[in-house]
Amino acid sequence: MKTRFMIENPQEIEATMKITMRVKEWEELRDQLNDKDPLWKLSGAITQLLIDARRVIYPEEKEVS
Repeated sequence: MKTRFMIENPQEIEATMKITMRVKEWEELRDQLNDKDPLWKLSGAITQLLIDARRVIYPEEKEVS
């Protein structure tokens, strides 16, 4: 038997990211909101979240014998 799991609207899947930073870092993020540290870390974390999600949503198709 072969089956295939499909997600119809991957852009509509909810994703949650837990972010833990020091209060000082939250203050810096609030004050900067530019390309400065630590905002680039948040951007990188979002990018990684999307990469990980796409690996789940669009896995390489492998046939199991």
